[in-house]
Amino acid sequence: MEHNINSLSTVALASFALCAMSSAATATLASDPIVLAVRHGMCSKAVDELNAKIGLKDGSTALFVGARMLDEGICVKQDRELAAQFYARSMEMGEPNAALEYAAKVGLGEGEPQDYQRAGDLCHTAGLDPGGRMSFYSLGYACTVRGVVGRMLRETLPKGAFRIPTSPAVVEFSPGNSQWRIVSMPKAERAEARTGATIGVLLVNTQEVIEKAWRGALMAVPKPEAANLGSGMVEMAIDMDLTLEAGRDDPRNTQNNGQLFLGDVHGTTTGK
Repeated sequence: MEHNINSLSTVALASFALCAMSSAATATLASDPIVLAVRHGMCSKAVDELNAKIGLKDGSTALFVGARMLDEGICVKQDRELAAQFYARSMEMGEPNAALEYAAKVGLGEGEPQDYQRAGDLCHTAGLDPGGRMSFYSLGYACTVRGVVGRMLRETLPKGAFRIPTSPAVVEFSPGNSQWRIVSMPKAERAEARTGATIGVLLVNTQEVIEKAWRGALMAVPKPEAANLGSGMVEMAIDMDLTLEAGRDDPRNTQNNGQLFLGDVHGTTTGK
């Protein structure tokens, strides 16, 4: 019994740490000058500042923001393969959220050879499944699904669906049998109340949109080898933060406002 309690405590602490990590990253993005430029319809300024910062020693946040912009076509032409390189550099500089996004890229085969085993190794290093209860292959598959779910939600949720910054959704997933459940989720904002109403309707049904995105992600990711999937379960925080995406619909933020280049960092050079 004591062993089980300790195991549960470890999982709970790990989940708390991942949620805290996501919340901290969200708070950082909300005040980042590059993100603020995007949200105010100043794409050219955002791109110029990004290109000036991504080569600096403390440029991990800029690299992460640049990766997200490239991945989702915000202010720049969408380039998911180049986004993978930006996530990788941000990860090298110590950004754990970038490590999770890069792992999903490896799992998808976007900009890197498709490899669930390697994706799982990256996700484990970033903090998922700290007790090592499932194989790296299973974890890599789960982590890839997580990444696609987050991307789908960020690209489809209505502007202002949640407070900025928002707390993450947490999902428990068993890759072996594809069973999953929502452990917790953020509360949606309400629209302005109509005349005669005392309270506005919710902008989004959070549970429904998560479930829809999860089903879509399971169909979108590369089909795993069933024999390599175990029966363990893992808790994962889904990145639903809309801080950067809040500027997507600004008419001034059309694509191709500039180009991002990944210069010489850590002694290697990668770029377009």
